[in-house]
Amino acid sequence: MDREEIERQDFPAARRGYDPAAVEAHLRRVADEFDTVARERPGSLAEGASTQVRAILEAAETSARELRQDAGREASGHVGRVEDAAKDMLAKLDGLQTELDRLLEGLKASAEMLAGSLEELSRDVGTLGASVQPAPAHAPAPSAPPASGERSEDEAGARLVALNMALEGTSRDETARFLADHYALADLGALLDDVYASAGR
Repeated sequence: MDREEIERQDFPAARRGYDPAAVEAHLRRVADEFDTVARERPGSLAEGASTQVRAILEAAETSARELRQDAGREASGHVGRVEDAAKDMLAKLDGLQTELDRLLEGLKASAEMLAGSLEELSRDVGTLGASVQPAPAHAPAPSAPPASGERSEDEAGARLVALNMALEGTSRDETARFLADHYALADLGALLDDVYASAGR
């Protein structure tokens, strides 16, 4: 509806009706108000649309900010979990390194002990081989006890005699009595301990 339709004057005349001048004045006021509203309405619509757009933009920015914050927290949490896993792995590696060092030290000690045992066994075998070799015809056997009633102070000879007796299965007590009868030794017990340990008795 426009102003011309409001102010139309082609109404049919009627007897005892409204005053035409008053009706025309009223219609002019209505038309004026209509024009005023029509002029203001586009601006109001634009302002409302602008307000809605601003609200939408603000909501979008807020959502984007929250998403960035959530992503940052999630990334920080992931980094923290990775750091914890790395620290745990390093701790396990340190433990394994400690165990390996302990194992190597044990193996080294065992190897040194075995080398010492082999060296001692080699000396015992050499001693045993020397003891079973026949003595030269012009010299008395070193393991033979003295012919007279005197006791010998030859500790090396007594050791060879004791080793032979131990290897032949003679008991320690019997060997001790024999050595006490024929040799004057400073520490008979220590000699027997060493000899019978070397013979594995």
